[in-house]
Amino acid sequence: MILSYASSAVLSKARAMYGKRISSKSYEELLSCRNISDIAMYLKKKTNYKDVLSKINENHVHRRELESSLKSKLFIDFETLARYDISVGEHFYEYLISRAEIEQFMKTLMLMSAGKCKKENLDIPEFFLGHTKVDLRGLSNVQSYDDLLKSVKKSVYFKILSKFKPNDGEALNITAIETALHNHLHQVVFKIINKYVKGKAQKELKSFFELYTDLSNMIRIVRMRKFYKLTPEYMMNSLIDGGALKTEKLKSFVESPTDKQMMTDMKNTPMGKKWFSRNLDVVDKVPINMRFNWCKHNIRFSISPPIVLISYVFLKEVEILNIITIIEGVKYKLSPEEIRKMLIK
Repeated sequence: MILSYASSAVLSKARAMYGKRISSKSYEELLSCRNISDIAMYLKKKTNYKDVLSKINENHVHRRELESSLKSKLFIDFETLARYDISVGEHFYEYLISRAEIEQFMKTLMLMSAGKCKKENLDIPEFFLGHTKVDLRGLSNVQSYDDLLKSVKKSVYFKILSKFKPNDGEALNITAIETALHNHLHQVVFKIINKYVKGKAQKELKSFFELYTDLSNMIRIVRMRKFYKLTPEYMMNSLIDGGALKTEKLKSFVESPTDKQMMTDMKNTPMGKKWFSRNLDVVDKVPINMRFNWCKHNIRFSISPPIVLISYVFLKEVEILNIITIIEGVKYKLSPEEIRKMLIK
């Protein structure tokens, strides 16, 4: 395969940026920080997050302000890489923005459901304001479902979310809303892959997203059965579209006579043998660990610009998640050993 200059450039740039990731030594030094100010100072002075933290006063930084600034790094890095592969990059950007929007919707809905909107509004990163059709400032002050619909009135989400407006006195169906939003996200990314990625790279990306969906659905089934005791019909309707697993296989998990038998059946599938941990307390991490390992391999060995591009982004996302885990752990005074076990490396 002969690579164009642009393709070679994005591969080189992505790998150079990946080379500046948080090292094992840096993670250990972050784990030894005593408070959030120490973490902010370390990140600002010794890592490649100094650009997004330049305006932060580390002596008076709030946890949510720090986390918001860190998350903006993901999009800034993607913008940098997308310049080297505009044809695919600008379209995958739509997927990343959609994911970020859905994350904000789910946070809003959880606060609404808990009756905490008036006490704990969202901290929306300023970075998003120029990259979305959603009224994010309005979203940060939502007090009701009507407010939520008003904030998405000019976006594709209005039609999706309108279907789930609760009647007076009726509880929000958060599970159904989350499923509908993730089905939309699946459609967004597969439309991009089908239209702008060709050949072997298209096939690999499709398989990757299908596997992630399948694993996520299996974890959903585990959680719904273990914690909520829902009906098989409800659970089937709560699964995300777009995986490779047949409906019959998912239905067999849902209708399994016992939780133990269900887990045995899941672990005996080809993907279960490869990805499922024997420890049920960490089963929620299976999809993100799969994504991390796939991306870690491809950032080093793939010669496909779209795959390397999205691999970098997902690896950066895990790194940011790890840092936020450390921030949260330090805030709640967990030991370094406890926090270390929660990191994805």
